[in-house]
Amino acid sequence: MRCYSRPAFALDRIELLSNGRIAYLLKTRRRGRIHRVMSPMEFMARLAAFIPPPKIPLVRYHGVFALRSSLRSPVTPNPPARAAKPEPCPGHVPRPAAPAPASPARASAGAATPHTWSSRSSRLGAWWNRSRRSVGSEA
Repeated sequence: MRCYSRPAFALDRIELLSNGRIAYLLKTRRRGRIHRVMSPMEFMARLAAFIPPPKIPLVRYHGVFALRSSLRSPVTPNPPARAAKPEPCPGHVPRPAAPAPASPARASAGAATPHTWSSRSSRLGAWWNRSRRSVGSEA
C-alpha cells in the first residue's frame, strides 16, 4: 500500500524559476547536473505520462497468474459452489422480498472473501515444490 499513499514525485523538489521555467531537483546527478530545467508545457507532459490510459487495468498478471496460462488452475482457488435454486411447490405464493440489512458490514459478512496475493503466492510455492519433487523422482 505504500506506493499508493505516496505521490508520483516529491513536491519539495519542484521549484518555479524567475523566468517562468520549472526546475526539478534530481535524486542523483545525471551528466553532472542536479536539476532538470524545463518549460511548463514540458513539465505537464512529463506529469501526464504518469496517468494510465482509460480502461486499461493497472494490474497485469504474467506467468502462472495470466488468464490463459495452463498452470493457473492448480494455483488459483476454485470459485465457491453456488447452490441450485429449489423449484417452488405447486400453489406456492412467494413472499415479498426481505428488507435490506441495517448495516453494510452485516451485508458483506456472508460474501466470499477474495484470496490475498500472499495466500496465492504460498499456494504457488506449495504447488511448485510438489511438481519439482515429482519431476525429480522420475529421473
